[in-house]
Amino acid sequence: MNRSTCQLLWLFSSVLLILFISGGCGKQPALHQIVTPKDGAIRIPVGEVHDGKVHFYTYKKSGKRINFLVRTDGNDNMSACFDACFTCYKHKRGYKQEGTDLVCNECGMRFRLAHEHWDNSQGCSPISIKSRIENKELVIMAGDLEKGQRLF
Repeated sequence: MNRSTCQLLWLFSSVLLILFISGGCGKQPALHQIVTPKDGAIRIPVGEVHDGKVHFYTYKKSGKRINFLVRTDGNDNMSACFDACFTCYKHKRGYKQEGTDLVCNECGMRFRLAHEHWDNSQGCSPISIKSRIENKELVIMAGDLEKGQRLF
């Protein structure tokens, strides 16, 4: 190989390595859809999230991002949880969906999406947010989201 080919290969390899490292070590969760409260409440149309998948959202308060997720369990009940847990929240990595599980991006703990309740009193477990269904919308009060601001 001539010198210019070696330099090109070295540059290409360096760029790939940087992309690999930055993608694998990033602590920010995947992009969350930003939501804005109206009359003190976040309203998410049930039709947009009633599909068996986890949907991630961000509510911004005073420049701080409060991340949460919405899911439907095996009994067809919808619920909201902070995208954080009592154990791993300091790492600010949140959760991701892998198949039929919700997985902590920090410790790898898995939670079956079909389970109606997760033990969220302590440890690595999604922290529930009070929510209700009203007029075909999942309603979460902004004040209830703000209670979890310390997690982010």
